[in-house]
Amino acid sequence: MLRLGRTCAFRPIFPSSAFASFSSSSSALSIEPNPSSLEGRPRDVLAHAIADLVNACQTGHWSPSLDAALSALARSHVLALTSQTLLHALSLLRRPSAAAPLLLWSREYLPLDPRAAAMAIHLLLRSRAIRPALDLLLSLPPSSLPDHSFNALLRRLAAAGHLRSAVRIFRLIPSPSVFSYNSLLAALLRRGRTVAASALFDKMVAAAVRPDVCTFNTLIRGFCLNSMVDEAFRLFNEMPRHGCAPDIVTYNTLLDGLCRAGKVPVAHNFLKGMQAKNANLAPNVVSYTTMIRGYCNKLLLSDALDLFHEMVAAGLKPNKITYNTLIQGCCEAGRMDLVKEILEQGADSGKSFIFKPDTCTFNILIAAHCNMGSFRDALKVFERMTEIRVKRDSATYTTMLRGLCENGEFGRAEELIDELLEKEVVRKRGSCVPLVAAYNPIFDYLCQNGKTEKARMVLQQLLDKQAKLDATAFKTVILGHCMEGKYKEGYKLLVSMVKRDLVPDSASYQTLIEGFLQKVKIGFAWEVLRKMLNSRHRPSTSIFHVVLAGLVKKNEYAKEAGELLVMMLERKIRPNIDLSTGVIASLLRNDLNDRAFKITGLLYDNGYHLKIENLLLSLCENQKFMEARELLLFGLDKSEKINGEVYGMVVSGLCSNGRASEAFRLFYQMNEKGSSSTSSKCLYALKHALEEDGKLKEAEFVSKQMNCANNRITNDDLSTTASHFALITRERAQGRKTKILEKPT
Repeated sequence: MLRLGRTCAFRPIFPSSAFASFSSSSSALSIEPNPSSLEGRPRDVLAHAIADLVNACQTGHWSPSLDAALSALARSHVLALTSQTLLHALSLLRRPSAAAPLLLWSREYLPLDPRAAAMAIHLLLRSRAIRPALDLLLSLPPSSLPDHSFNALLRRLAAAGHLRSAVRIFRLIPSPSVFSYNSLLAALLRRGRTVAASALFDKMVAAAVRPDVCTFNTLIRGFCLNSMVDEAFRLFNEMPRHGCAPDIVTYNTLLDGLCRAGKVPVAHNFLKGMQAKNANLAPNVVSYTTMIRGYCNKLLLSDALDLFHEMVAAGLKPNKITYNTLIQGCCEAGRMDLVKEILEQGADSGKSFIFKPDTCTFNILIAAHCNMGSFRDALKVFERMTEIRVKRDSATYTTMLRGLCENGEFGRAEELIDELLEKEVVRKRGSCVPLVAAYNPIFDYLCQNGKTEKARMVLQQLLDKQAKLDATAFKTVILGHCMEGKYKEGYKLLVSMVKRDLVPDSASYQTLIEGFLQKVKIGFAWEVLRKMLNSRHRPSTSIFHVVLAGLVKKNEYAKEAGELLVMMLERKIRPNIDLSTGVIASLLRNDLNDRAFKITGLLYDNGYHLKIENLLLSLCENQKFMEARELLLFGLDKSEKINGEVYGMVVSGLCSNGRASEAFRLFYQMNEKGSSSTSSKCLYALKHALEEDGKLKEAEFVSKQMNCANNRITNDDLSTTASHFALITRERAQGRKTKILEKPT
């Protein structure tokens, strides 16, 4: 049993009652505290006890038994439970995912401490649990969190491609700092939102938040990457007005922008002018490497090599990026002889610096051989990496996979996929972020050969690595799941795709909808259709009708069926009268009367009709005579023809349910409109019900109507009898005449 220090008068940390309730759970925890934690300050011991309980939870979920044990612990040591205790307990957690529920649990006993909230969020972010961190932050009052928590989450959301969530978080910050603005500016510019970034910068200045050099570097880099070099230089010239002096990063960013824009000579002049402006802004390795890359992109290898030698003469030590940039330039120009020369020079032990080919170097060589069609040479370089113990990264596999697929070597490519999955190469830290699009050929091969799950696993690893997204890859795997009948897996990918701001194409939506309908998974079909409607795609009319038919068949989807029917009316899609009637019937069966009558009105306002008699019969069968009365009056108002028997059923039903007054009003209105004749049986039931309710005047009126009806029937019978007699007389006379004519002579 854990106890506090001897000098304290507190009770044991684990009361017997807490132990009993905790161990009786099916997911009982085994608490084995460290003996060294049995002594010391009460708060420290309590923090260890709380952390031990949470860490001992085997399920990984916040169970009721865990909550009960912690609550018993807190109640028995109220004085020892402080914000500092909570902070200490959070720091001792082995599972960062438990930080959020522990913080929320503590709010029952402690006021919210901004430090604890910040620590919980940072623990979640450190374990890459972005969604739980976002949920936790949104569940807390914005004023209770420090800015750095918002900024940390904002950066992670932006880096993961969740721009909408990043903007949402920014708007929650009570007083955004320059760091907050910089984080969101970087996120916007990374997604190419230059107009939004400019507007945010103007808002920043208007809010009297002074931009710093990082703000300008972020904007300048963003504009340069989006081919807006002139705008970047405009901001560069504005920096002194805001009290900011350009640094070496600013100049190197502009150099890169000029080279990307193909203005290499201008960039070279800019490089020469750097040192002339300020002795502290002398070109560094990054400056020269940027210029070398610019010349290599223009295939001006002699200029690139001259600049390389100028850099060395200036006493600057080329780094691996410099060498790899030169090697890549030579490969792109097809000068493999120069590659060999550069590698030999870099390995010269007589120099103060030695270049050893790294993973990036080999990746460049493999890509070069693949691009030149030297597939066997690429394989030799690939195998050589193992021989000299150079690690292969995701780019190595990506490049090799592309080469194998282009040469039709899909079997060998699949072997590499298996190796990539087994070693989890993509997920390893330090490896470059791969392009999802590069895997499309192997994804297509795997999906066409019934191995979609393997493709999905690779795609998931790429997404976990925050690889550059590609809609085609998602579509390939989604359709692969559909071909194998695994529509739920395809739907999960579609949802993941939408969350990443990618728009699935019409074929993906339609295939999933049709598949779910075949599997009679109408709920999923409806969800896919709704997402499709929220996108830029317009489903075909047949899709609307098929999904609506499926919803109508399932009584529990009455509300969704009504929603879809309204969508069809809004989009001017002509509904089928049988389906429309089915939707209204389903709504009425589920007591969604207001919704049913509202949609009925919309249908008629748009020039469509319903099978009113069918609906009335259904309502009568379900003893819903008041609803039937309202629908009957609506039908009469819309000049619908109602059979007398159906009308009689409604009147009789109202009478039998003690609604004689409503039945009479319905009868009166029907009589005024002269709509349908009423059976004597129905009128007798109405008269009798009114008399029982003491409504004698109404009963007398019905009695008169009964007499009139009887008289009409009698007159009709007499008229029919007279007509029948005249017809017989004529037929007999005609018969005698015929016999005389036919008499033989």
